[in-house]
Amino acid sequence: MPTLFDFHHPSALDSAISGGKGANLARLTQAGFAVPPGFVLPPESYYSFIEQYDALPDLLRDLPIDEPLALEQACTSICEQLTQLPVPESLKQAIAAMLAEFPGDTAFSVRSSATAEDLGGAAFAGQHETYLNCIGIDDIVSRIRDCWVSLWSARAIAYRLQAGIGLSNTAMAVVVQKMAFNRVAGVGFCINPVTGDPAQQSVDANYGLGESVVGGEHQVDHWLLEKSSGRVLEAVLAHKSSCIVADRTGTRSENLSDDQANLPCLSEPELAELSDLIRRVEKFYGYPQDIEWGFEGEQLWLLQARPITRIPPRWTRDESAERFPSVITPLAWDLVEEGFHQSLSHSFELMGLPPFHGKWFALFDNYVYGNQNAVEVYAEGTANSLNVRSVAELLSALPTLRKRYAWVQELPMAWSRDLDRYLLGLGELMAEPLTGRSIPELWDFVLRVKQLGAEYFLPNIAISITQRTLYKLVYSIVGAAVGEADAPATFDSLLAYCETKTGFVNKELYRLARRIAECPKLVQALRTQTGQQFLASGGFIQEADIAAAFQRFLQDHGHREVEFDPYHPTWLEAPWLVIENLKMMLDSTLEDPAEKERILKIRMLETERQLIGGLPEDLRFPVQELLRLARVYTALDDIEHYQTTRLTLPFRKGLRALGVALQARGIITEAMDVFFARAEQLSETIRLNDAASWRCLADSIVREKQAYQNHRRHSPEWELGKSQACSAKDGDFVGLPGSPGVASGVVFKVLSQDDFADFPANAVLVARTTNPAWTPLFYKAAAVITESGGPLSHGAVTAREVGLPAVMSVRGVLDALTNGDKVTVDGTAGRVRLD
Repeated sequence: MPTLFDFHHPSALDSAISGGKGANLARLTQAGFAVPPGFVLPPESYYSFIEQYDALPDLLRDLPIDEPLALEQACTSICEQLTQLPVPESLKQAIAAMLAEFPGDTAFSVRSSATAEDLGGAAFAGQHETYLNCIGIDDIVSRIRDCWVSLWSARAIAYRLQAGIGLSNTAMAVVVQKMAFNRVAGVGFCINPVTGDPAQQSVDANYGLGESVVGGEHQVDHWLLEKSSGRVLEAVLAHKSSCIVADRTGTRSENLSDDQANLPCLSEPELAELSDLIRRVEKFYGYPQDIEWGFEGEQLWLLQARPITRIPPRWTRDESAERFPSVITPLAWDLVEEGFHQSLSHSFELMGLPPFHGKWFALFDNYVYGNQNAVEVYAEGTANSLNVRSVAELLSALPTLRKRYAWVQELPMAWSRDLDRYLLGLGELMAEPLTGRSIPELWDFVLRVKQLGAEYFLPNIAISITQRTLYKLVYSIVGAAVGEADAPATFDSLLAYCETKTGFVNKELYRLARRIAECPKLVQALRTQTGQQFLASGGFIQEADIAAAFQRFLQDHGHREVEFDPYHPTWLEAPWLVIENLKMMLDSTLEDPAEKERILKIRMLETERQLIGGLPEDLRFPVQELLRLARVYTALDDIEHYQTTRLTLPFRKGLRALGVALQARGIITEAMDVFFARAEQLSETIRLNDAASWRCLADSIVREKQAYQNHRRHSPEWELGKSQACSAKDGDFVGLPGSPGVASGVVFKVLSQDDFADFPANAVLVARTTNPAWTPLFYKAAAVITESGGPLSHGAVTAREVGLPAVMSVRGVLDALTNGDKVTVDGTAGRVRLD
C-alpha cells in the first residue's frame, strides 16, 4: 500500500515529498501553530497515476508553447484524457485508511501542492486547483485526481515556463486537510504591502471562507496594524454585500444583510489575536510571510503561510552612506551593481532566506541609496528574530539555532579556500599586457575584471549580515545574563579586540612612524612640506632602510582605496596620502598598538570568564562559541573588504587603457572620463562601431560628467523625497552610541583625504563616514561624529580600539555644525552637545 504522511510525520517536512504547501503546513503544525489537521499524498502517488498515460512525454515535446490558442487546445485535450484515468486501487485504500482517523462526517479541503510551490521565487498562487467541502472517499479521490490534472492546464504550464521551471521537473503532491468552516477569514501580511513598511501589518477580511478575500471579487474590510503592539493604525470598512460559504456542492456565494454588511467583520480582540499570530509566524520563519487564516467559532486557524516575494522600496542613505559616502561615477556603479545583486541572491540562498526581487542599492544623482524596507526585512529582521530575552529561552532555542545556522561555522573556511583563486586571477590580470589592444579587447579585459570580482564577492553579503546577526544575538544573551543596565559595557568589553587587517596595517604604519621619529631631519622635512612636496624633493632617499620599508608598505597595501569608486587613485598611485597619515601619527602620541591590544585582550577575556562562569553548564560552550564566531566574523568582514579593494587596481588599469584609446579617437578629452560612460551604452557602441553611436556616447559622457560635478557639491537627501533635518532632542544632536566615553573639542569637518593635512590635534572629527584609510586621523582626534553607520561601522570599531568617544548616524550633522564650533561628544549615550 502506498505511504501517505500526516502533518506530524517528519517526512512531511520535505518539500520534495509534500510539495511547498504541504511542507509548510507540516512545518507549522510541528511548530505548534493551530493548523487544521490533514495528510499529504507524495509525488509517488501522482506518478502511479500518471504512468498510465504513456503518450504524455511525446505530447509535451510537441506542445506549441509559443502559440497561446494552440497551447490552450492541446492542454485541454491532455486534461480531458487524464480525467478518464482511474486512481489506482491500492492508493484508494491508503487514502481510506488516513480518512478513518477522522469522524465519518468530516469535510475536507483537497489542495494541490506542486513540488515547486511556495519556494519564494515561484508562489504558484492560483495556478493549480483547490477543492473545498469534500466529503466521503469517492468525492475526495475524484478531487485528488482533479488536482493532478490541473498540473497540465495551459495557465499552469505557462506559469512554469515563465518561472524557469521545466515541464517535466515538477510533480504534484496533494494535501487533504480538515475543512475549516470559518465565520470570518482572510489574509495577513507581515509588512505593509503597498509602502513596504516592515513596522506595519496588513489584514484583509470578510465573512465566511477566505476565498472571497483571495479571489479579489468581493468587498473586504482592511486594517493596518502596528506590528509591535497590534494597535489599529488605519481601518477601511467596506459594504460587504456577500461572502463565500461551504455547501454540499463545494462553495457558494451568500448575500449579507445590510446591518451585517456595514459592520467590521473582526472585533478589536480578534484583531489583536490575529496580529499576534502574524508576528509569531514571522518570527518562526525569520522572514515576513503572507498568511491565510480563519476564525471557526472562537478558534483561530492558520491555514497557510508563504514568503512575501516583493518588497516595495523606500530609498534612504541609512545602509549606503557608510559604504558609499561620496558621489559615484556611472560606469563604476554599472560595473559593480550586477555583482552585488548576484551576491545578494547567493547569500540569501545560503542563509535560507527567500530570493530578493528588485534592487537593494540604486544610484540617484550619483549617490547610492539603499532600499531600507528590504534592509530591515532581510538584515535587521533576521537579526531581530534571534533575540533572546532569558537564559531559559536561549536553552530552548539552541537546537533550532544549531540546525538553522550550521553554515555559519563553515563559511569562513570556504571563503578562505576561494580567496586563493581570486588572488591568482588578480595576479594574472595585473600581469596581462594591454599595449596595442583594440577597444573591444580592452572592454573585454574590463568585463573579465568585473566577472572575477562578482565570483569572489558572492558570499560577502552573507558575511556582513551574519556579523550583524551575531552581534545582536550576543547582545541579547548578555542582556539576559547581566541585565540591561550592564549590557552595553559588558558587550563592549567582550568584543573589545578582534584581529583585523585594518589593525595590522595600522600597526605597520605605527612602526614606520616610530622609525621616522628617530630621524629628526626627516621629521622636520615632513612637518614643513606637504606629502607631495616631500616625495617630490626625494622623500626618504637619505634613509635607505626607511625608503625600502615605505616601498614595501606600498607593495603590500597600496591597493587601499581612498574612495570606493576606482575613478580615484589608490595609495599606490597617490603615495603622498600615506605620507599624510604618517605625519598625523608623528603629530600624535605614538602609543604602541601592541600594548593597547594586550590591555584590551585582558579586559575581554576577564569579562568573558565572568560571563561564562555565571551561566548554566549547558550554555557555557554555546555562548563561548557564539563569542568566538562574533569575533571571527568581525575579522572576516574587515579582511573581505580589504581583499575586495584589490579590484581597484585592475579596474583602473583596464579603464585607463580604454580611456586612452577613446581619447585617441576623439571621443573623450581626458582618459579617465571613460568613467562617465554608462556600461550598456558603451558596450553597445563598441559592438556597433558606427559614427552616430560614438557621437551619442561622447555627448552622454559630457552630460554625465557635468551632472557628477554638480551633485558632488551638494549633500544628498537622507531619504528620497524628504527634506533632511538634523536629529535633535533637548537641544542635543542625537545619534547611535558608537564608542563609550565623553570628550570635548572643536569641530573639524573632513569630507575627503584632501582635508587630512589641515586636521588639528585634539579636534572632533566630523564626517559622513570613515573608512580604513582614515584610521590615522583617530590618533589625532578627541572624538568622532559621523552622519552614518552604527556600532559595527569602521568608525565605531576603530574608535573603540583607540579609546575615543564616538557617536554615529547623526543625520544632517555636517550641515548643522561649522568648523570651530565647540561640542561635547557623549559616546555612551549617543548624544552631541553644542557648547
